[in-house]
Amino acid sequence: MELRLDDAQATLLQEVLDSSWRELRYEIADTDNSTFKAELRERGERLRSLLDLVGGPLPDAAPKG
Repeated sequence: MELRLDDAQATLLQEVLDSSWRELRYEIADTDNSTFKAELRERGERLRSLLDLVGGPLPDAAPKG
């Protein structure tokens, strides 16, 4: 499969994947069921590989203040 995106679309896709990947990390940490945790980890690995294809994780936001 080949996907062609303009710069704005690629940026949006990177932001969405990054957000999903970060939220999933918290969900994994809060999950006690080992089977479900393993499934979430696999999903996280797939999300991360997709994220790497579009430029990787976004830098962490600097603290405001």
